[in-house]
Amino acid sequence: MSSTGLWVVGVLPDEEARTLPDRYIHLVRPGDWQRPPGFGETLAWWSNGGDQEPFFEHPADPSGALIPTPTARRFADFFNDANRPTEATEAMRDASMTLTPEAEGAGLFVATARKAKPAAALCYGLGAERSAMFPGWFGDFLLSAEEVRTALPRAEEALDLATTQRSEVLSRITAWMTAMGDAPDFDAAELIDAPLQVLRFAAETGSGATAFSRWY
Repeated sequence: MSSTGLWVVGVLPDEEARTLPDRYIHLVRPGDWQRPPGFGETLAWWSNGGDQEPFFEHPADPSGALIPTPTARRFADFFNDANRPTEATEAMRDASMTLTPEAEGAGLFVATARKAKPAAALCYGLGAERSAMFPGWFGDFLLSAEEVRTALPRAEEALDLATTQRSEVLSRITAWMTAMGDAPDFDAAELIDAPLQVLRFAAETGSGATAFSRWY
C-alpha cells in the first residue's frame, strides 16, 4: 500500500497563531508528551555528530541504488517520534490548514513525497546544527508575528546557504528522498528555498506562521 508524506509551511493571521494553543489545550491527555525509551539518547547522538555518520551506502549490484543504513533507519524512527500525532496536535493542524492561504505562493508551501517525509529530508539535509536553527521542533512550529520576526534571522542562517554548502545539502536531501522514499525527482532546491520565502512573507505582512507534517 502506497503512502505519502506531506509538509505544510504557511502563514496565518497573527491573532489565530497566538490563540490556537489555548483553544485546544483541553484535548491534551496525560502521557501525550512522553517520549519512547531511548528517545533522549538518540537526540544526543544526532546532536553530537550522529548526523554525519553514513546514512546510505551503494550495494554491490550494478543498479547503483542507495541503500539506507541502520543509522538512517534510526533517525527516521526518531523523527517520527519527535512530532507524533495526538488529539490536540491533530486538531491544531486541522485548524491551521483552514487558516493558511488556499493556493500555494509566497504565503504557502506544500511539499509531498511518496513514501518519505519532506521535513525529515530537510533535517537530514541540513544536519543537526543547521536544522536546530530552523524554528520549532523538527519541522513543526506555530509562531506569532513577533516570534516570526525573532526566528527569521536564524532561519536565514540555516537556509540561505553558500554554494558549496547548498550543493551538499541538496545532495543529502535527494539521497533521502531516493533511498528512504520513492521520490527521486523531488525538487530539493524548493525544499530549501520555499520555507524561507514563507517566513519572510510572514515577517513582511505581520502574520503568524505554522509548519507541520502529515502522513497519508
